Amino acid sequence: MQSQRIFFVLIFKLSKYAFSLVFFYLVVLFYEPESIGLVQFAIAFSALFSFIFNLGFDIAHLKIYPEEENKSSSIGTLLTINSIFIAFSLIFYFFLLLFLNFNLIVVYILVIFIIDLIVQNISTAFSNILIADNELLKGTFPWVVISTSKIVLIVIGLFLFPTNEIVLSLIYLASSLLHCFVLLIYIVPYKIGKPTKKLIHKYLKFTYPLIIFNVVVIISSNIGIVLINFWISTEAVAFYYAGEHLSVFRTVIPTVITTIMVSIFSKNLIENKLERNKQIIKRICKYSCIFYGGAILLSFLYSNYIIILLLGKTYEPSIFIFNVLVLTHIIVINDVGVFTDLNARGLTKLYSIINVLGEIYLIVLIFIFIAPFGLNFGIKGLAIAIFFKYLTYTPIVRLFLWYKFKYAYNFNIFLDLLVIYVIYFANIIFLNIVKINLFTYFYLIPLLMVINIFLYFIILYLLRTIKREDLRYFKLFLNIKSLINMLYKDLSIKQNNFEKNNEK
Repeated sequence: MQSQRIFFVLIFKLSKYAFSLVFFYLVVLFYEPESIGLVQFAIAFSALFSFIFNLGFDIAHLKIYPEEENKSSSIGTLLTINSIFIAFSLIFYFFLLLFLNFNLIVVYILVIFIIDLIVQNISTAFSNILIADNELLKGTFPWVVISTSKIVLIVIGLFLFPTNEIVLSLIYLASSLLHCFVLLIYIVPYKIGKPTKKLIHKYLKFTYPLIIFNVVVIISSNIGIVLINFWISTEAVAFYYAGEHLSVFRTVIPTVITTIMVSIFSKNLIENKLERNKQIIKRICKYSCIFYGGAILLSFLYSNYIIILLLGKTYEPSIFIFNVLVLTHIIVINDVGVFTDLNARGLTKLYSIINVLGEIYLIVLIFIFIAPFGLNFGIKGLAIAIFFKYLTYTPIVRLFLWYKFKYAYNFNIFLDLLVIYVIYFANIIFLNIVKINLFTYFYLIPLLMVINIFLYFIILYLLRTIKREDLRYFKLFLNIKSLINMLYKDLSIKQNNFEKNNEK
């Protein structure tokens, strides 16, 4: 059952998030904010130019592979194109480092993260080869490896090496290499054919509208961190990183949808089942908003207590970043399936235009909100810029897409938000009446979390946002025996779909 596979992919992504939180906590516990900020600056700065080998060929593979008869040549074409662009990137980064005026330690760290980016690019290609072949679990299970290995490596590092920026950077690289190795084990049975001119042309034709989009997205994703380092301080980068990293769970659903659904949507389009895609999008939006609403509720209620209790008073600026970024993605979550379907339809030009305009708008907002010559809101300004972009730009885009393609909007999101705010203010009133300080009675926080989440879902059920058929659907695909059998079968290296297809 495909929905069960998607459920496992979500579990893998959530497990990666949970393990990354443990790693993050160990980093904050043993490393100074300046060291953390320097490493995060190096990650952002090196990623700023990673568009050279991140032009969208992996997404093209998810679209093209299901349509091609010659599967091995399709794989060979993807890997050949990726190898060429990795070679170009190495030349570019060599000259970039040659002319940079950074001190030697920063250059060493940048070299480590440039290698890390290349390893990640190879891993992404391997992962998408598996996902395009409907090997969803093999393609996504190694996500957990990268986070668990970081924990093991940092524990070893704390005992054997000094806690400096170089060691922390090498931990990132080592975990990426292990992630790539696990994926390679699953890739070995695949035959890699010679690339053909026809396939190269097909990949380039699909990808070229995404080139500007990828460049602008990578710049907008990393420019804020780089500017905070230059305009504020390295420690400020660490505070922003803390708030952003703690809220990484907000990207779970968008990542899963964009990674998996392109291939599924493409197959439906080949079979001329456009309405099936719209039904999938409708269900994705509904369930995503419901569950994401619960995350927003908990973050609003308890993020200040949890962040200060775990990280200390020093990281208080991270609370605002965390809450704003979490709130932002309730807007994003309603759009992800729609944009995935546009890519599956081959409407990459339209997809690129919409997103390029949005990302350019975001870059302008970043300068307005954080620049010393602008509003000068500091690290808060970066989070506000992201929120403001989605709040103002998204409604225009969704109105256009409804007019052009009749993509429906999940208006129940406003009911979810209303329930969140009612429960939030009820909690504030309750705590003021009973005069409980959760910093003192912090052991009550898990109990209050469970009570509030239970209350949230009960109210949604009473308001008919969650219906009986939804409960029946969850019961169907959460069959434990079926899930365990699927997990064992799909993660086995004995045989993959590629081999099965060749046998036929």
